[in-house]
Amino acid sequence: MILISEYIRKVANELFWKQKIQDKFGIECAQKENKPLDPILLRQTYLILDTMPEKLVRQCGVYKLIFSSTMGPNLPYYPTHGYYVHNSVTLNDNIFYHPDVMDDFFDEHGYFIDRPTQTIIHEFAHGYDAARGEISTKPEWTKLSGWSKEPKQGLKRIVIKTPGQETVYGEWYYNPKAGFTRFYAKRNPWDDWAEAFSFYVGNMKSKLPENKIEYFDALLKKYY
Repeated sequence: MILISEYIRKVANELFWKQKIQDKFGIECAQKENKPLDPILLRQTYLILDTMPEKLVRQCGVYKLIFSSTMGPNLPYYPTHGYYVHNSVTLNDNIFYHPDVMDDFFDEHGYFIDRPTQTIIHEFAHGYDAARGEISTKPEWTKLSGWSKEPKQGLKRIVIKTPGQETVYGEWYYNPKAGFTRFYAKRNPWDDWAEAFSFYVGNMKSKLPENKIEYFDALLKKYY
């Protein structure tokens, strides 16, 4: 049984962090399952967004964050952590409670980016990309990984197989000699772009090949 005082405190904390996110970043927060939001989850989200330049967050065009408890378990090679649609990002709140510690990303200095942080920045990257007419499909980006909609000699298409899950095939073909942040980025130029963006903005530039670092140095220099 929850004491009335504990309930009031939780509601007050929820409203406090929702308002903080709204005031600083212009983003509304909601729970998909029509239940109160966990203030700890909201606090962590605020702290993650606060690691990014405020102007950059606002120019990602994300106006609503929706948290969901019904997206299932985290699967490293599948889009089960979150997704972006029409100025809205939906997040699997399971990533906050079970952040896949063994699936965090470390660089050679021991610095790491955790799954919730990487996921949020990745989804905001899709927003930034969409707001600019999908620059991830422009030649300036696609040539860096050799992306092609059609099969060509020397190119590969990713195949993701996990026991008990549907097989996922990459939507585009890529050059296997290109540098990628991780396996998931080989699905298509959109996710390649969003993954690279997340590691660049998440202070993990060393996970990117040099040509993609140069690309984001030029693209995002106005924010840093």
